[in-house]
Amino acid sequence: MTSLQQFIEAAHHRANEYSRCTPEQALVYACEDVVEHELGSREILSSEADVIINDICHAEDIEIPTILIARKSKSALALTYIDENIICIRGKSTTMSTLLHELAHAVVGAESHGVLFRDELARLSRKHISVSYAALLHSVYSGVGLEMSPWPATAARRN
Repeated sequence: MTSLQQFIEAAHHRANEYSRCTPEQALVYACEDVVEHELGSREILSSEADVIINDICHAEDIEIPTILIARKSKSALALTYIDENIICIRGKSTTMSTLLHELAHAVVGAESHGVLFRDELARLSRKHISVSYAALLHSVYSGVGLEMSPWPATAARRN
């Protein structure tokens, strides 16, 4: 079994790979990478992403974004265009964690990766991936020094 400290150290190390990002953004991406590598999330064909997003949005009472599929990109797995409420998925497949990452941007209405985004991603992950996935994500975010609301706050959506 790997200790939380090892995940935190791996995230700090991995953040260096995101040299074009702000320090906060690099840490967020690195934490997500570490958790995805350790626990993984369901792989989804990009052509099926709209059905999954629609189901999640109906269950969560979230405005449904338009899903676009584009060619694979070396620099981005997916993008969210906040003003247009569009999620663009790159390539033939994606993961549930990537979909939820982009949906969290749409829900909070911000391109940044701040505490509201992280809280929303942890909440969505808890409900639509697993409690253990969300708990590890929350713990690694906190462990690298990123602000998070208390863990119980991820259990319910704030209106």
